[in-house]
Amino acid sequence: MDVREIYRQKLMTAAEAVKNVMNRTEVWCGIAVPVPIALVNALLEREHEVEDITINQIVDIQPKLKWYDQNRESNIKIDCGYPSVCRAKVQSGDFTMTPNRFCELPKIYTDENFRPMHVAMLMVTPMDRHGYFCLGLGADATLSIALNAAKKHRDGDKRYQVLVQVNSQVPRSRGRNYIHITDVNAIVEQDQDLSVLPETTTISEEEMTIGRYCAEFVKDGSTIQLGIGSIPNAVAKAFLDTHVKDLGIHSEMACDTMRELWEEGIVTNRRKTFMPDRSIFTFAMGTRALYDWIDDNPGVEFHPVDFVNNPHIIGMNDKVVSINACLEVDLTGQICSESMGWKQYTHPGGQLDFVDGAFQSKGGVSIIAMKATATPRSHNGRMISKVVPNIAPGGIITTARSCADYVVTEFGAAKIKGQSVRQRARNLIAVAHPDFREELMAEARRRNIL
Repeated sequence: MDVREIYRQKLMTAAEAVKNVMNRTEVWCGIAVPVPIALVNALLEREHEVEDITINQIVDIQPKLKWYDQNRESNIKIDCGYPSVCRAKVQSGDFTMTPNRFCELPKIYTDENFRPMHVAMLMVTPMDRHGYFCLGLGADATLSIALNAAKKHRDGDKRYQVLVQVNSQVPRSRGRNYIHITDVNAIVEQDQDLSVLPETTTISEEEMTIGRYCAEFVKDGSTIQLGIGSIPNAVAKAFLDTHVKDLGIHSEMACDTMRELWEEGIVTNRRKTFMPDRSIFTFAMGTRALYDWIDDNPGVEFHPVDFVNNPHIIGMNDKVVSINACLEVDLTGQICSESMGWKQYTHPGGQLDFVDGAFQSKGGVSIIAMKATATPRSHNGRMISKVVPNIAPGGIITTARSCADYVVTEFGAAKIKGQSVRQRARNLIAVAHPDFREELMAEARRRNIL
């Protein structure tokens, strides 16, 4: 097999490649950074000649995409699973979103009983001499979708296609995130700047306090899962004060916090009880320094999300500490992390996956961390409590009260798991802002919780 000749036969322009996309199909274009802009924009240029195509994407951080004029009536519709740049379009109903547990995406998007993706659009590294392209910054659900599309195409269903955009800027990472040229239908060569996040995030004193409380749960040899943002950064800074050592990483997202902990020598992965000596991720998002760290690093691996976020797999690591954020928690321990009332704000992501996984881990702990108050514009800057008697009408429960373990604010840590409704209400009121505790106590008594 001469893979170079196969490559030449499949090489074409983006406009030619997207002509393979048939009407009434679902198109997957990836998560966050590795969205192939040339392919997506070329498909959008066909708006006037196609019918009933949906482009599916999660974590929209690509301002150069040309889909901002699309709406619910367009021939090409947008399903934006984790709205960021497009949050207003989701809230207005011009775009839609599909709520899923992250670990279940590969099955949902490949199984005929659910909603299979017909077309996989991938951004990949240049092909190696063996004919393999690397997905670089994300195996997530993308690899499973692409391999399923390749199989269906070989079986004769031409709705299924794998289109790749080769980008020399994509790092070649390790793990199970490669696809062979024989599984690809069209190749487009188009370099694209990788989306990056700001290098620094301002951390408030309240967030530093939350970080210190969270860090107290992390012991030598713990395996951690952190996201991005000021609170995870505060947790990482707190590790320097606690002198914790030999941490491992098993986390859905590679971010700069993880890189910095490795560079400080705090993360070594030596004491992990599952897949030691490697940091395990399913996708990445951060700075250029993060992408350089990932490139050809034997200590960093990417695997599909139904492996990385599988609670049983997570639980094979001892002393897992999972730290995630939320928007509201009610007095019984229900966690709302993705909407403000009826308005969709984010996606559930892998929060519940890691809450469940930490519970299965020997010595594991899951933490929902948040500032005790917020000052939303809808309240004209007036401070409100994020510990509430009940989730706002329309609010989405991301983590059920039976699953939540700890809630941490700048006022301490509230134990939820295994506690009675009466006790968890007391614990949560104790970590609410003092200005709201009397009101919360009165509301709890009115409802016969206390």
